[in-house]
Amino acid sequence: DLSVGKYKLVETKSLPGYKKLTEPVSFEIKKGMTKVLSLKVENEQLDKGSVEITKVDKESGAVLAGVTFEVQDEKDKVVTKVKTDKEGKANVSDLSVGKYKLVEVESLPGYKKLAKPVSFEIKKGMTEVLSLKVENEQLDKGSVEITKVDKDSQKALEGVTFEVQDEKGKVVTKVTTDKEGKVKISDLSVGSYKLVEVENLPGYKKLTEPVSFEIKKGMTEVLSLKVENEQLDKGSVEITKVDKDSQKVLEGVVFEVQDEQGKVVTEVKTDKNGKAKISDLSVGKYKLVEKESLPGYKKLTEPVSFEIKKGMTEVLSLKIENEMVDTGNVEITKIDKDNKAPLAGVVFEVQDDKGKVVTKVTTDKAGKATVSDLSVGKYKLVEVDSLPGYKKLEKPVPFEIKKGMTKSLTFTVENEMVDTGNVEITKIDKDSKARLENVVFEVRDSKGKVVAKVTTDKEGKANVSDLSIGKYELVEVETPAGYKPLEKPVSFEIEKGRVTALQLTVENELVDTGNIEITKVDKENKDALADAVFEIQDAAGQVVAKITTDKKGQAQV
Repeated sequence: DLSVGKYKLVETKSLPGYKKLTEPVSFEIKKGMTKVLSLKVENEQLDKGSVEITKVDKESGAVLAGVTFEVQDEKDKVVTKVKTDKEGKANVSDLSVGKYKLVEVESLPGYKKLAKPVSFEIKKGMTEVLSLKVENEQLDKGSVEITKVDKDSQKALEGVTFEVQDEKGKVVTKVTTDKEGKVKISDLSVGSYKLVEVENLPGYKKLTEPVSFEIKKGMTEVLSLKVENEQLDKGSVEITKVDKDSQKVLEGVVFEVQDEQGKVVTEVKTDKNGKAKISDLSVGKYKLVEKESLPGYKKLTEPVSFEIKKGMTEVLSLKIENEMVDTGNVEITKIDKDNKAPLAGVVFEVQDDKGKVVTKVTTDKAGKATVSDLSVGKYKLVEVDSLPGYKKLEKPVPFEIKKGMTKSLTFTVENEMVDTGNVEITKIDKDSKARLENVVFEVRDSKGKVVAKVTTDKEGKANVSDLSIGKYELVEVETPAGYKPLEKPVSFEIEKGRVTALQLTVENELVDTGNIEITKVDKENKDALADAVFEIQDAAGQVVAKITTDKKGQAQV
């Protein structure tokens, strides 16, 4: 019933999955048409499709806004890039027929990034939007950044080593701070941990308590841990005690460590290596006082000051030198050589090696004399005043004062008693005490041997010197005229240690009888007349004696 005329067929509604006819189909109704005009209209199936992505949390189903995807074709070419909206959706329209993959390029913080692309295909004639639900898991790992600083100055501390231990104390990892004091530990699984300091810096206290932290699921930021370390407030000192000259180590020297107030903190003694260590001294000023030196060494007169400072990284080393004593003492003991009795009053000079007198000493009642503070050097002990009855020491006694002498140098000096003596003989008249000159004596020893012969002088004296110890006899061998000869020898003894001459006074008596010698001669020729007989009569006429002359004419009574 179409009137004659020209028409066009316009497709107003197509079938799902088919492209709508874009151009009208023209046709004409002509006059006198006898048949129905047949129009064949072909429709192509749709060759594009759409995708709607819905991004949700795998566990909670919560929509995730802000996740960015790339739609890549089979050749990995990016076709488009979309981001999920607040409802977790992103729509991609007009995708040509073909295979595609949905690649997650930006995940949300706290979520694992989609590891594998989501593949899909746009097929010809698709009538509905392809819906893709993409689930994301929250991150089950986290990261920690440690920053290690000085507690006071907040200066970064490099080189501090930490262990990260899990809840069971198992070491998960070990890390060391860098020059900025930082270290990052990544990919820690969800759980509770503790940070244990295993190597701290010299001069700093080691962290005594672990730092606990927790990695929670879906952590979006690196967990920041600021760990402060205090500098050490204690320090140690090592003393080394040596000989100043030889640098030999000195064992057994005792020191006190005193604080600023002079309070004794501790007392130490050097070991066989000359060392003594004092640990854990609090920050502050101290002095080292030598309490007991070694024998032969000068004691330290001035304390050694030192200071323990905060954050000391090394043991403070103190080298202390001691000088050996450079003076010494001498004790002289003077005794009798035989009986060892002490001899008081003996005078000695101490002379140096040039013969200069350094000092002069006298032995006391114990026979001792002490010389103190003699400088190092060579000396000699010279006896200048001996005791009466004793021989003087002939040779000096040499000795030497050496550096570092620990004891007094002792000398026992023995003196011998004098072993000779002198005798002084005085010859006198028994009655008048007049001195008798020219009397001759022999001194004989105990065996009768003549050891000396002396004659008295005009003073009646005769001296016999240097007689050895022993017993003697004085024998008169020539008597003055008119005196009776000494009938018996005079015995005497020279004893050891005699200090004065032995005085012997010898008296002689005048003769108290007389002798007569008669010589009978011829008056004229003086010839001797023998056999002449004489009587000798005393004053009373009594015959005392009767004598006869010999051939020489002599007779004696």
